[in-house]
Amino acid sequence: MAHIILTSLAGHVASNELTPPDPSTIEQYGHLIIQAVVAIVTLWATVRKALQRPETVVKVSADALPLVKSEPTVTAGQHGSETN
Repeated sequence: MAHIILTSLAGHVASNELTPPDPSTIEQYGHLIIQAVVAIVTLWATVRKALQRPETVVKVSADALPLVKSEPTVTAGQHGSETN
């Protein structure tokens, strides 16, 4: 008899208390989850950047740089292809 009463009470509580949330509550939880993910990624990137070894800077004179010559471009004109 006690089992039947407890089962009926549990069923009554479960059916009345376990209702789906309204859309605004779901939206609020969604915003909270997104903010938490952004915070975690930001912290991870900050810590990763702080623990990163600094890059070595090498000073090179302008004479050591290769010369880059620009190639003439070809565009289609009214009379075929023209070179600029």
